[in-house]
Amino acid sequence: MDDLSRPDFEFVEAYNELTSINRHLGGIRAIERFLPGDVRSVLDVASGGCDVGEALVKRLSCRVVSLDMNLRGLKRAEQTIPVAGDALQLPFADDTFDAVICSLSFHHLANPECVCVLREMWRVARRIVIVNDLHRNRLAHASIRILSALFSRSTMFRNDAAASVRRAFRPAELDAIAMQAGVPARVHRSFPYRLVLVATK
Repeated sequence: MDDLSRPDFEFVEAYNELTSINRHLGGIRAIERFLPGDVRSVLDVASGGCDVGEALVKRLSCRVVSLDMNLRGLKRAEQTIPVAGDALQLPFADDTFDAVICSLSFHHLANPECVCVLREMWRVARRIVIVNDLHRNRLAHASIRILSALFSRSTMFRNDAAASVRRAFRPAELDAIAMQAGVPARVHRSFPYRLVLVATK
């Protein structure tokens, strides 16, 4: 999914399957578990197909801005506000949003980039930052290989899924990223194979 030169239909298929994964395998739950129920503004960084933000709008009645560099995903925004932008240099002033979230994107970045993105998220957040990503372990890797082989119709998703788990994190690795960013965060496990970094102001 990092190759933006791939044809549109491949992204559509992958976004559809990621929406299902987030809905049924803990992606939405991992965010909602830590997001205060009274937030009124949320920035979804590297929002992909905008499915996480769209789910939050429906459940929390908040305003969500979906930010991504890939315009294909932003076209899927219905109730969120799409913004084309770079997570490494967020185009917003300090303390703009109650909450700043990011789902399944850190494992696509090198560690120094993760540090930069987390620092930027912290800068524009008024109350809380939440990073939801994959927990790297053998069982997670085996599970996603089986699930994608049995049920996925998306070539992009099948190629990306197992690779994403291999590039994902262990708790201490996310802790180290937060420490380097100067962000006071805690890392939690979320069923089945998610890690959630949470930092509150």
